[in-house]
Amino acid sequence: MDFNIPDLPDLKSFKLPNVAIGRRKALIAGGVAVAVIAVVFVGGLLLHDYMESRQVAAFGGHVAASEADLSRVYERTSVYLHSSPDSPSIAEADAYAREFAAVADYGMAVTAYHRQVIGADAVPETYAGAQAAYLRALDNLNRAFSLWSSAAVAYDIQAYSSATRNLAAADQAWKDYVAAIEDYSRELRVAEEGEGLPST
Repeated sequence: MDFNIPDLPDLKSFKLPNVAIGRRKALIAGGVAVAVIAVVFVGGLLLHDYMESRQVAAFGGHVAASEADLSRVYERTSVYLHSSPDSPSIAEADAYAREFAAVADYGMAVTAYHRQVIGADAVPETYAGAQAAYLRALDNLNRAFSLWSSAAVAYDIQAYSSATRNLAAADQAWKDYVAAIEDYSRELRVAEEGEGLPST
């Protein structure tokens, strides 16, 4: 029996049909790509804002903790600065001076600790001025505590002229601290007002 084998098509001339992409489909694909880019961009902005908000919150929390601690320390220091025992004996005067020195030394340790914490805070550029002003305030307060401690030690060894000079220098350091706190408050207001302005 004869078999008729049909002619096979020439594979060299066989071509797959072109995938036709209509104009509408092309526009949809382009629109999707643009939408994806927009979502990534907006997501990046939201993440950036979130991170900055966390930085500001951490900075604010550290400043609040610093102010709370320093307020308690200064209250104790103020007791020694503005009061003294009536007609103290030599032993009482010596004890008073040593206690004052101990409180001032504690103040130095507290300011040094908070300066380290706040100095390590990463803050947005708009808050850099506020951070710098507060660090300057802590430096001034630390110097005041150091001078109060020195005055107490001088008083303890009856070096009264040295004690007086140290007290005067501590008073100036305290004034510098107050001025730096005012700078901090002003810089903080500027930063907070700047946050409400539209981005350019």
